[in-house]
Amino acid sequence: MMRWVYASALSVLLVVELVGLGLFAKGFFPYKKSIPGFAGREDQPMDIGRGLNAPATAQHGNSGVSAEPQYDRLVLMVVDALRNDFVFGNESGMAYTQNLLRSGAALGFTAKAQAPTVTMPRIKALMTGTVPSFLDAVLNIAESDTSSSLKHQDNLLWQLKTHGGKEINMFGDDTWLRLFPDMFTRTDGTSSFYVADTVEVDTNVTRHVRPELERDGWGVVVLHYLGLDHIGHLAGPKSPLMRPKQREMDDIVRTVHEIVADQDRKRMAADARAKSTLVVLLGDHAMNEIGNHGGNSQLETSTVFVFIGSGIAGQPMADRGRNALSKLLASNVQQSSLVSTLALLFGVPIPKNNLGLPLPELLGGYSDRERLHMLQTVSAQIYGVVCANENSAVAVDLEQIIANPA
Repeated sequence: MMRWVYASALSVLLVVELVGLGLFAKGFFPYKKSIPGFAGREDQPMDIGRGLNAPATAQHGNSGVSAEPQYDRLVLMVVDALRNDFVFGNESGMAYTQNLLRSGAALGFTAKAQAPTVTMPRIKALMTGTVPSFLDAVLNIAESDTSSSLKHQDNLLWQLKTHGGKEINMFGDDTWLRLFPDMFTRTDGTSSFYVADTVEVDTNVTRHVRPELERDGWGVVVLHYLGLDHIGHLAGPKSPLMRPKQREMDDIVRTVHEIVADQDRKRMAADARAKSTLVVLLGDHAMNEIGNHGGNSQLETSTVFVFIGSGIAGQPMADRGRNALSKLLASNVQQSSLVSTLALLFGVPIPKNNLGLPLPELLGGYSDRERLHMLQTVSAQIYGVVCANENSAVAVDLEQIIANPA
C-alpha cells in the first residue's frame, strides 16, 4: 500500500515538473512566426494622401509618393558594450563626440537593448528590427554555428544591397560574417573570444578605416570594435584602461567624420544628385558594474545611438557645461528603431519582420506629406507582423476606407 502511495506521489511530482518545464520553455523560448521572403517596392501601401486630394507623384510600385533618400552612404561604427555614460557622462573620454552633440552637429539617444544582451542577438535586432530569443545567446558562443544565419531572413543590409545598390564592407567582429554570409564585398573579421586582447583586436579594424573610406564605390561600411568590451570583462568599467579606450574610439569617430565630410563636399560639388554620408555610432549592448552583460539590468541595456551627418538638425545646447549632456542619459529610444529609421532615410523597403518605430527626430528633412506616408508605410508593415502572429487580426483595405470614410 505504501509503495503504491509513493509511486503515485512521484508520478504527480513528475507530471508537475514536466508541466513546469514546458511552461518555462514556452516563456523562455517563445514561438514567433517569421514572415518569409524579402520586402519589395510593391509591398508599400497605397498613399493615403490620394484620399486627401494631394497630387500623386508615384515613383515606385504602389507607394503613391516616394520621398528622396536623405543619404547615399552609411558608416555603422559599433563599439561593443558601449554604455550610455561612456559617451554622455561627465567622465567620458569621448570629447570630440560630445562637442558634436553640444553644437547640434549630431543627435544622441540612449538606446535600450532587450535581453539577452550579448552580441549575436543584438546584431540581429539591429538589422531586422525583431526581438531575438535566448536561444541566440546560446548560439552566440558557438563560433562555427551557421544555423542562426540571416541569409534567408529579411534584414536592413539585404535591402541596402538589393534595393539601394550599395557595396557593403565589414571590418571587426566576425559575428557579422556568420550572420550575413555572401553579403560583404570586402571583409576582415576578428574573433570576439580572445578577451585578453584589448589592443590588436581594435588595431586590426582601425588599419582599414582610412584606406577603405578613401576608396571609391563603397556604400556601407560596418566597423565593429571589441576592445572596450574586453576591458570590461577583464577589469570592469572603472578600469584605468577604460578612458584611454574611449579616447581611442573618439579619435576613430573624428577620423571617420572628417574623411566623409571632406568627400561629401567634393562629391556634392561634382554631382548635384549626390547625397551626404550618415555616420552612426552605436553599441550592441552595455555592461554592468563589474563589466559583464547578458541580463536585463538598467546598466546592461543602456547603450547609445549617435547620428552624425550634414543633414542632422540637432539642437545646439545653450548650456555647454559639465552636465550639458546629462539629459541624453534619460532620452530613451528602442534599439529596434534603427531599422525603420535607416530604411526610410535611405529609401529602401523596411524588412518584413521589423517591430521598431522610426525616430521622428531624424525625419525632419521631409515634408509633412512624406512623413505621413512614411508613418503609413511603417504602420502597414508592423500590422503585417501582427496579422502573421494573431489569427484574430483583420486585414485593412486602405482603398475601401478612403472611398467610404464613413
